[in-house]
Formats: sequence, structure tokens, C-alpha cells
Amino acid sequence: MNSQTKLQAPKQYRTGKLLPIAALGIAGTLYAVKWNRQRKTAATSHSRMLKNIEHNAKQIKLEWHGMNRPYRVFRGEELIYEGAEPKIVDQNLVPGTLYTYCIETLDDHGNVLERMRIQTTTTVDFRERENILEDLLITTIVTPGQISFEWEPIEGVSEYRIFRNGAELETVTSCAFTDRGIDNDENHRYRIEARRPLQRSEQVKWELKSVIANAVGAIKKDSSTAIAADEEFSIIKKIGPIKELLKSPEERKLKAGNWQLRYTTFLKEEWLKNPNAASQDQVFKGDHRSFDPESSEFRTRGDVFIDTEDPSVHLKKATGITEAFNSEQEPIESASASEEGIQLEKVLTEEDRIKFHLDHSVSNPLVVSPAIDYHVCGTFYKDNEYDLVGIHDQAPEHEVYLKEPDTDEWQVIHQAHSKGLEMMADPMANHYWRYSTFTN
Repeated sequence: MNSQTKLQAPKQYRTGKLLPIAALGIAGTLYAVKWNRQRKTAATSHSRMLKNIEHNAKQIKLEWHGMNRPYRVFRGEELIYEGAEPKIVDQNLVPGTLYTYCIETLDDHGNVLERMRIQTTTTVDFRERENILEDLLITTIVTPGQISFEWEPIEGVSEYRIFRNGAELETVTSCAFTDRGIDNDENHRYRIEARRPLQRSEQVKWELKSVIANAVGAIKKDSSTAIAADEEFSIIKKIGPIKELLKSPEERKLKAGNWQLRYTTFLKEEWLKNPNAASQDQVFKGDHRSFDPESSEFRTRGDVFIDTEDPSVHLKKATGITEAFNSEQEPIESASASEEGIQLEKVLTEEDRIKFHLDHSVSNPLVVSPAIDYHVCGTFYKDNEYDLVGIHDQAPEHEVYLKEPDTDEWQVIHQAHSKGLEMMADPMANHYWRYSTFTN
């Protein structure tokens, strides 16, 4: 399978869903439109060492501050440049692929005076995916005591909130941020959060979608028009210790291995009332829990097992039991939803990476209701870096975890609280997220 194969969003996010909205008495078919947004990349870097970076589908141009010095540039472990000019154009690259560079400034005897690491991506030939974060250009620059981020603007977003290890640092209006004076021996986890009004989204005919979403927010007592009609974005970057990242390519020992990605949806409530008063199923039993990767109580679970050494991917899936009760909480019926709505698709295995799409659309097996929808695109590289991009309804609870090779500990990738079960209806705003690493 060619790495440049055109990939599309899952069906439920391309064509919309024909769903009843009992609270409003509104039903309709919403059609997706092709997303053809012009690319934008910052012309000048905010890093103290990197001067400029330019991308296209098959090349990356790097220009850094310096003069009258010899330089050495590695892509991964491969030496690709030696010379006195502080710039390079790396060509014949693969579209939509993560690349890591190490730029070394040398003295006249060939000793390293300064080292900088850069992680960035090439652009893609097609931008038709529903989740715009999947193709968003993000560049990370690491120098001693400093980490810099630069990213493409998200159309309709006016500001971005920046967090480090859970603590809010600041809010920026530009698509760049530099964190200075940080500990070179510590791991750092950065989170970029943003919101935008639904009407700025081009994913569907927004006029109808925005009207319905705002109406839900106005009617629902514990919601608001902002919650119902705002799309949410979260971009997380896990950065390894700078001291380790700035070691020479020869010192960094990389090893492929086995990964396990776990995606679970659940209902935090103990009991949920059926909004359809005419149904005999008046109450449903929830999972009555908080976030927990090992819990046996869930609506759906998908475990993806990734082997980057002997390239392969396989999926294990399960659904929980849905139990219905009458108004006196006496049991009426129970059933498990079909697992057919959880599928592994478009698996791509190459020499240096594995890429897959996890598609999910599962409904209540006892009554007619909107499905729990989500989609994840995962890319795992042999250098142990990975890039996960997801989109989901803002209900119910969503939790995503990962086990790295040779460990039994779950890492938190993404957790999202429910905004109310009506948020599963197609007109409601979605949550977009991305989690990637720069640790090797």
C-alpha cells in the first residue's frame, strides 16, 4: 500500500447521520463539504537558534542563526549535511511524515559547540479529513534550557491556552510559544487548548447545525449555548528530558517494540433517565465510575496492539451490557451492542512506521438513539515516537491510554468528560485532540 494513498474520514463524519432529536422535535440530513483550507506556515521561527522553516509534501527547508562555522545535520541517525552555510533543503521526503533533525555547530577542530533538535512534518497532498488536527503542521525545537513550539493556525480560533504539566502558563494569540529556563533533566508535557464557534467550521452546512446546537444549549438546564455550539481542540506534546534529546545520534539507543492502545467509552452516572417518556425502558444503568484504564465497567472498549519490530496491528474489542429498568428500578431487559461498529481500517505498514485508523460507531442496543462516534488515526515510528489524532462526540466519557514497550503502566493520552448525551447527535460540536511525542 502506497504511503501517499488518499485517506478519507469515516463514513459517519463524512456524510452526517439521520438522527432524531426528541428534545427539539428536529430531524434532518446534514451533508459534509470538502475542506480545502489554504495552508499557512509561520515565516520566522521564535526559537533563538532556528531562523526559518518551510514545508511542502516532499521537502523541508531549515535555516538557522550562525555564520563562519562548520555545521553538521542529521535526519534521525543519518548524516545528511556537512558545510559552512547555516541552511539546508532536505528533499525526496514522504508526504505527511514526521521527521527529526539534529543540527550541530562545530569548532575548527570538529568538536560540537552547540546542538539543536527539531521535530516537524511534511505536508500532505490531500486535506479532506474531518479532523483538521491530523494534517496540522506542528514544529518542536529543543535547545539547552528552552523548548519552542510553532503550529499552523486553526481557522476561527483567536487564542490558544498553553499548559505545562497541568499548570497554565499563558494565553497566546500567535501560533508560537517558547518556554525558557526549564529543567534539562525533566520530562515535560505541554497542552495547547483552543475553542471556536461551530459556525466557523466547514465540516457541514453550519447554518442548520449552529441553530440546533444553540437551541440545545438554551433548553438544557445544565448546559449552555457555548458548550453545545463550541468545538474544542486539544494538542498535547510529550517532551523527553532535554539532556537526553541533545545527546549525539550515536549515543541515542532506539529499539522497536510492542505497544497497546486502549480506547474506552463509559457512562459516569449510576442511573440515567430515558428522555422518551412513552418507552417502557424508563431508566438505564450507568457504569458509575470515573476515569480508570483497568475498569471492567464500560459501554465500549477497543484495544489496538501495535508491533513496530515485526510490523503488525490487530484489534481486540468488546461492548458492555446495557440494562433497562422501569420507573421503580425493576429490571426489564438487557443486551450488549454489536461489536461490528468498532473496526480497524486502512492499516499501512512501512519500514519506518505503522499507521492505522480506528473507526467506532456503536448505539444503545435496546432503544433507537444516536451512536457513540469516534475516530482515531495512529502512527507509530520505529524510533519510538508516535502521533495519535482523534475526533469524538462530546458524550459520553472518553478515555484513551497507552502502554509503551516493556512496561505494564498505562499512560494517559486523552480523557474527556461528557457534556450530556444529547451531544452525541450529529448537529452538536465535536472534540478534536492530538497527542504526539518527542522523546528520543
